Amino acid sequence: MQLNSFSKVITANDLCSGEVIYMCFIRGWVAQLSDAAVITDPDLAKASLAFAEGQSDIAVGAYLSDVTDQANGPTATHFRDKFRSQGPSNYAHGKQRL
Repeated sequence: MQLNSFSKVITANDLCSGEVIYMCFIRGWVAQLSDAAVITDPDLAKASLAFAEGQSDIAVGAYLSDVTDQANGPTATHFRDKFRSQGPSNYAHGKQRL
């Protein structure tokens, strides 16, 4: 169920490990999409992305990703971001889920 036509999360890659990470307003960067902050205000999204891009010592390649807000947390709507949220696909590592 999509609560708002503008629902985004901020995603990037961890500078040290390369892992996909998500912005959480309470805990900083988190590894699971389900823990990411869902942003429904375009102005807040723009300001939050600028903040994320300023954390180049932690995260690289930050961008806004479209999501729907489900009962168990946000779910990516684009294939690329669904794939990224599952982790590496080349071997059993990290977040990969079937």
